[in-house]
Amino acid sequence: MEASHLKKFSQRRNRMVKDIIIDIVGSFADGKTTLVKALTSESTLRHSEEKKRGITIRLGYAHFIVYKCKSCDSFSRTEKCEVCGKESEPYYRVSIIDSPGHKTLMTIMLSGAALVDGAVLVIAANQKCPQPQTEEHIEALKIIGIKNIVVAQTKIDVVGADRAKENYKEIQAFLSSKGFENVSIIPVFAAQNVNMTELVQEIGKFQVNHETEAKAAKMLVVRSFDTNRPGIDISDISGGVVGGGLQSGELRVGDKITVYPGVIVKKAWKPLETQVVEIQSEFGSETSAKKGIMVGVKTKLDPALTRRDNLAGSLITSSDVKPLFKNRVSIEYSPLEQKEKEVFKKPLQKNETVLLNILASKVLGTVASVSGGKVSFNLADAPVPYFLNDKAIVSRKSENTWVLAGSGVIYD
Repeated sequence: MEASHLKKFSQRRNRMVKDIIIDIVGSFADGKTTLVKALTSESTLRHSEEKKRGITIRLGYAHFIVYKCKSCDSFSRTEKCEVCGKESEPYYRVSIIDSPGHKTLMTIMLSGAALVDGAVLVIAANQKCPQPQTEEHIEALKIIGIKNIVVAQTKIDVVGADRAKENYKEIQAFLSSKGFENVSIIPVFAAQNVNMTELVQEIGKFQVNHETEAKAAKMLVVRSFDTNRPGIDISDISGGVVGGGLQSGELRVGDKITVYPGVIVKKAWKPLETQVVEIQSEFGSETSAKKGIMVGVKTKLDPALTRRDNLAGSLITSSDVKPLFKNRVSIEYSPLEQKEKEVFKKPLQKNETVLLNILASKVLGTVASVSGGKVSFNLADAPVPYFLNDKAIVSRKSENTWVLAGSGVIYD
């Protein structure tokens, strides 16, 4: 989106415009990144290795505005209604996370899922549905509680009409088996803008509820950056930038914040105290940020600390808010029963190594005890910051790959 367009939008923005984060999920090579580019005119492949390999390794960011027609109430990507041609006004500011679809990158997808308000599940017509990662992604969305979902059936241009219809029925059966009978399925040819307006109609219908805004600020960091150019004069160096979204509360320019787990000082982890200098979203400069938008927060931290995603997985809180911060966590565990029987062949075992996603963190853990649905884990490496009643997602090893196994609410 052009800078002048963003400025024009920013100048007339009002309280009626909501922010919403959407996850684009699905199996490897199903066309997620192409779909994002069709929606936003942006590519989320911004990292050099991603461009080289043609896949999304990190959580890519993109954005667009959903407009609502003043005349026919249809949703569009432009101020001119794509349905009736009349004037529309801004309705949603949409931040997009383009999650990795490759099975080896599943845990990265889970790092961003805790932030999203809705999802577009991408399923290609040229493959049998469901693919393993498609199934894992929808299971993850169900665990997290995401109800705003629409399916984009892609690659209809490379199959015949009969196969497209057959695949449509496969998708319907798959969704029904997962408890999503009422999810809309939109066949699209993203590269030629076919049915993209229909897809936007479904996104516009997503319902968001950001009642957590009154609570303490809690930001999940999924990326971190050093924005200084090589060779810059030392007097011009600016502080490190952390990128992510708020799960609750509000963050304002000037706020004092704490970054957990921080850095190791004399063999102990020490949280980082700093201050918000600037907040930027894909829509421009922000005076504050709440749940529903991806932002980059410039701080007073040494930029060496934020370089190359060093602080990805961190938790940021207001300085007066203290999370639990331990090397052990206990949850009320609910396994995915079918996988437990068919994939792992047995329930969680004491001393088994697992991978835990807690907020934006992913950390290895060892099962310390299993008793009546309650499981405790000893965590390797850094202690993990969390709050009681946060959700932990558990992955177990199967054929040398981490596979989603279940989840639980943290009680200790």
